[in-house]
Amino acid sequence: MCLFHISGPHFIFFTPHFRMRYVAAYLLAALSGNNNPSADDLKKIIGSVGIDCEADKITKIIGELKGKNIEELITKGPYLLI
Repeated sequence: MCLFHISGPHFIFFTPHFRMRYVAAYLLAALSGNNNPSADDLKKIIGSVGIDCEADKITKIIGELKGKNIEELITKGPYLLI
């Protein structure tokens, strides 16, 4: 089963394996001034609300967003975050 979100001409498919909590934690860290959030930073943010973290998902998010301008990604649209 897939859920989808429409953003302009783009469709984003969220499978049960994809969790926005990892993207949200990265964005919170980056927008708070941490331009290079680590896995430990994301674990701390996610763990603060009582959620266990999956290391492979944290590694993937860090790998995909590292070095990107977060404000630019948010301005251009959420489909660029995936």
